Amino acid sequence: MSFLRVQINHHAQRPRPFFLSLLWIACVLQIILPRHSHEAAALSTTTTTTKPQRSICVIGGGASGMFAATAAAEALSTRYADSGVEWKVTVLEATGKLLSKVKISGGGRCNVLHDTSKPVKEILESYPRGRKELIGLFNKRFSPQAAEEWFTKRGVELKTEEDGRMFPVTDSSQTIIDTITQSAQKAGVVVNKESKVLSISSSRIAGSETNKFLVMMRGEEAIIEYDAVVLATGSSPVGHELAVSLGHKIVNPVPSLFTLSTKDGIEEGGLFYGLSGLSVQDARITLQVTVPGRKKKQSIVQNGPILITHHGISGPASLRLSAFAAREFHGINYKGNVMINWAPDFGSAEEIEVKLWGLTRSSPKRNVSSSCPLLLPDNTSIIPRRLWSSLVSASEIEASKLWGDASKKSVRKLAQMICQCPVKVTGKGVFKEEFVTAGGVSLKDIDMTNMGSKRCKGVFACGEVIDVDGVTGGFNFMGCWSTGYVAGNGAADYVMAEHSAANMRAEPAATASKE
Repeated sequence: MSFLRVQINHHAQRPRPFFLSLLWIACVLQIILPRHSHEAAALSTTTTTTKPQRSICVIGGGASGMFAATAAAEALSTRYADSGVEWKVTVLEATGKLLSKVKISGGGRCNVLHDTSKPVKEILESYPRGRKELIGLFNKRFSPQAAEEWFTKRGVELKTEEDGRMFPVTDSSQTIIDTITQSAQKAGVVVNKESKVLSISSSRIAGSETNKFLVMMRGEEAIIEYDAVVLATGSSPVGHELAVSLGHKIVNPVPSLFTLSTKDGIEEGGLFYGLSGLSVQDARITLQVTVPGRKKKQSIVQNGPILITHHGISGPASLRLSAFAAREFHGINYKGNVMINWAPDFGSAEEIEVKLWGLTRSSPKRNVSSSCPLLLPDNTSIIPRRLWSSLVSASEIEASKLWGDASKKSVRKLAQMICQCPVKVTGKGVFKEEFVTAGGVSLKDIDMTNMGSKRCKGVFACGEVIDVDGVTGGFNFMGCWSTGYVAGNGAADYVMAEHSAANMRAEPAATASKE
């Protein structure tokens, strides 16, 4: 569009009458003559052509948000480099720090991924929520191997530890933080800290299905307009409120990945008194819950190491149970009983009773509480000696009792304590400094092929703001990298598709004006 630009300089000499006459004639011709007239164009003193602009706002500067912003900016600067469109990707972070969870993850080492050599199907088993929906994402769009490659291409060397957790070889989360922030900066991402978003409203462009988004921030006088919005607010209630304001449903958020407090067990006389720091490498923990309409209780079971702490129990098996039974624990207000099998590979309680009873004949002079007779292939006991002594005491067997003097009843009770050890849970604790939430934006509202909203066109969501979460071990960050990358690319594709659609809508109008 051509237009007449008139610049006024108050310090210049007053224009001569002849020049004013010419200027007046030029203005009249510009208004009267048709816009397509070559004569009118020639009389215009200045013709300015501005490039179309497209903008993406990423709300949240955490793992998924920074990954999404970087992916969007890289897509716009590569795939759409010849589009003639000026673009801007902005991250709005409410606090003064970026990637705060990355900083504390893995005790400051950053458990960036889980063993990427494992089959995707096996990796997905560690997602209590979102397992089915992540199948296509992990297989076709941004796989665990692709995430590893993203970091290694940027100079991050990773190592895989025995339990499958992956860390940078520097053992420093700062390595991951620097890599992501530098990649974002290189891609042209603009980061605004201390920019808390108060509200988002969408407005439909006349004659189209395209939305514009008006974002209001704390302390800002103006409302900023964007073409697309990526919600990457983690488990923050503010993020859920923003999602609801845009038409999304929220699955009620509840804590996940927490330790189990056992106040009675750790007090003097309790099963775990004085045993903090002991662990059993292959145990089984079960929570039984009542299901409405069913007589039989539902059992939620997890296997793996269990760690006794100053407050109760933790370790991979306990943490996995807290994740897979997050809603069930919430429903009982984190108070109830769990059952622990300290030797699941040694058979049922009846089978273990037979083995223990055999010691009354084979080792009658041996002290019952001296050590656990259930041995691993390396000839070590499956249950540590101090825990074994506590189990013996809980079975009402005296510390000085010999196997030869043990009664059938006491041996049966000890076998039951090994296989069905009741532990009273009195509350939940915090797993280190890592906070994971079950719940968020309903996955029914999200198109997992591009992380776009089914409720509000132009909105995308990634990371913990959606109802996807994993267990400890690098799975939650894997979810953040994958959903963030796909959301960022989805937002970039969306704004460019809308740019093309806008051009198509403009062509008939331009043709009509020429006619």
